[in-house]
Amino acid sequence: MPPDTPPIGENQQCQDAQPPFDAEARDFTNALARLGVRRGDTILVHSSYKSPGRVKGGPDGVIAGLEAAIGKEGTLVMPTLCQVDFFNSYKTWYRDKPSDVGYLTEYFRKLPHVYRSDHATHSAAARGKNAYFLTCEHGAHGPHPCPFGEYAFADSSPWMKMYALGAKIVFLGTTMAANTMKHVVEARYVESVLAQVADPGRRDALRGELVAFGRFVGKDGIWPMYDGLLMQAELERRGLVRRTTCGKAAILCVEMKESCDAALEILRADPDRWCNKPTADWIRRAMGTRA
Repeated sequence: MPPDTPPIGENQQCQDAQPPFDAEARDFTNALARLGVRRGDTILVHSSYKSPGRVKGGPDGVIAGLEAAIGKEGTLVMPTLCQVDFFNSYKTWYRDKPSDVGYLTEYFRKLPHVYRSDHATHSAAARGKNAYFLTCEHGAHGPHPCPFGEYAFADSSPWMKMYALGAKIVFLGTTMAANTMKHVVEARYVESVLAQVADPGRRDALRGELVAFGRFVGKDGIWPMYDGLLMQAELERRGLVRRTTCGKAAILCVEMKESCDAALEILRADPDRWCNKPTADWIRRAMGTRA
């Protein structure tokens, strides 16, 4: 049984399960309110469905509680990434391909009035006021260097649109190790380094050394893929991470723009701490500095 599959008797077809429940819809609504989520917000939710324990109403109860917190003017977004058989992602992608980042994400994407963006590895699903806007034209314009393809986090992607809208990120039973927006931070850091290389030929040569889809060489490749859990600790020290609980689950919340901008600042300040040696060396060569 997949690790995030709901226990038998707790899915949407077993609404008559008997108490005790660990949480119900209003508990999620109240938890998000304590985290500063308000009506009209756009929230990106990373989730572990099993983490709260037994939820009255199953996944429908969780989603109802999240949507009640943001109201009809808000938008609920979940990642629907497809990374099984990663190296063939662009060959096997289709719009109805199952999400493999948790039970709740797959359940949510199949609900009525949910839109999903069109991307092979980093699609997102959304419902609410801005759902169509966020998910349409995922790869239409504004590519950025990225190990998952240059349009995974394009300017027209849901990820960059959420950043522009000032979305919040909620981690339901998960940590910032699961923070998809970290890849936006990484891409911005790479671009800021390349922007300081005056010679176009040298800049292109340096860009050609980066990890990219099709030459994904793992953890030793040149890409500032930092540890999300360690970054969470740094952001907590800065007071940028809010915490509460719901049922048995710990819930975190950060402001997307604020947390991404702070993470970028932290990366720039000490690349040797956050990057592997090949990447730190690449940064020094690009910047014309020495260790």
